[in-house]
Parts: sequence; C-alpha cells; structure tokens
Amino acid sequence: MAKNLFTYDGLSKKLYEEFSWRRKELTLLKSKIPIEKNSLQSAMLRSALPLLYAHWEGFVKLTMSYYLEFVSRKHLKHNELKNTFIALSLQNKLGDLNNSSIENRTKIIEFLFNDLDKQSNIPKKNIINTKSNLKFDVLKEILFILDLDDSHIDGKKDLINDLVAERNHIAHGEHQLVDFDTYENFFNDIIALMEYLKTTIENNAIQEKYKNVST
Repeated sequence: MAKNLFTYDGLSKKLYEEFSWRRKELTLLKSKIPIEKNSLQSAMLRSALPLLYAHWEGFVKLTMSYYLEFVSRKHLKHNELKNTFIALSLQNKLGDLNNSSIENRTKIIEFLFNDLDKQSNIPKKNIINTKSNLKFDVLKEILFILDLDDSHIDGKKDLINDLVAERNHIAHGEHQLVDFDTYENFFNDIIALMEYLKTTIENNAIQEKYKNVST
C-alpha cells in the first residue's frame, strides 16, 4: 500500500478502489431487498442498514488514512506544512502543555522555533480514529486533523447521527424496524457522502492544500 501512495495517481487509484467495491456491494444488496413490505423485506433491511454503516465507517477510516500517509510521505519541512500537520509531526515533543513546568514549556517553544525548517515526521498509526461510532462530531474532528473542507458536511449532521443511532439499535439486539424509504434515503445520502469525501481528498492532494501557502 505504502508505495502506491507516493504519487497523486497512486492515491487516487486507492480512493477509487475503496469507493467502487463498497458501492458495488451495497448496490447489489439493495437490489435484492423486496420492494413489497413483508417479513423478508424487514429482515433484509435490518441486515442492510448495519452493513451500510460499516461501509461508511470503513471508507472514512481507510481513505483518511491513505491521505494522511500520502502527506506524511512527502517528508516536507515543518514550515512547508499547514498547522494541523505540524501539530501531528510535533505531538510527541509538545506533550501535555497543561502539566508542563515553565522550564519544559520554554524548551518546547525553543524546539518549535528551531525545528520549523527541519523535515517533518508525521505519524500514521492511531491518528484516524472513528471511535467505532462515526458520529458527526467525530467526523468533524477527523476532517479538522487533515485540514479537509467540512462546509458540506455541516448540513449532514442529522443524517450521520441518525445512521449511527439506527445501526446501534440493531447491533444491540433491539427490535428496530426500518422501512424501505428510510433505508433508501440513507443509502443514497451515504453513497453521495463517500463520493464527496473521495473528491475532497483528491482535490486537496492535487492542489497541495496540505502545504503552507505562505512558503
């Protein structure tokens, strides 16, 4: 995977693959759900909705991780990066500022000034955390970490949180009934959201929006 993410084309290919197979599987399953309301339809909808959520969470986690690795492997200097990526690169050095002594805080400030023109080392593991419940606030946090535009996402708060809630009801064994229209709306909106995030990542990568424009 890592070698494929050195270039924009490699990243774009990985994003397309992630989106394509998930859309294909979800579309196939949806096509098998009976249109008429009956016991089979009810059972399939209750099965299909958690799978829709699983694909949504998996897509976000993997594609965001791909983008993080793409930026990390550029090995840019700190002063060439946006602030969020600098923070990621220096997070071990920064530590817990609230619990640091003045001496340690001074050393941190000195470190920041002295290392701005040094090569970054952005960590890739355990950064993209969906917390097994990809609620709206969790997604916003991930987008902030990667400095990705979240303006379109702001209007999707209810959609994202409602999907998590419905999935949790079913996953916890509750007799949660899902009607076909509700599932179809979730399906169409989530597929559109995945495509939007895919395009957003591609745009940020090709336009090098991870870079500090003042450099």
